[in-house]
Amino acid sequence: MSPDSDKPNPPPTDDKDLGEPIADLLNLEQDTSPTFLSVVRRKIYRRSTTAQFVSFSFDLPKIILVEFWNMIVQLLSHRSTQKGGRS
Repeated sequence: MSPDSDKPNPPPTDDKDLGEPIADLLNLEQDTSPTFLSVVRRKIYRRSTTAQFVSFSFDLPKIILVEFWNMIVQLLSHRSTQKGGRS
């Protein structure tokens, strides 16, 4: 394989006059239907909801472990100050 085979061929540059654009194509533009927009919107919401659940499923166990660790550290430090300080 030569190194040039990976590069796509550039489009040929023809100096041919293609003429005027077709005027009838301007009239073919249609508005997007509300049904299509609602389908696209629901798909976007579904994907973002799934992404939130996946994010929570990865982050929540770590947060719970950190909170338990902090509770244990506070309990142990609280007991040690009570024994020594007798407040």
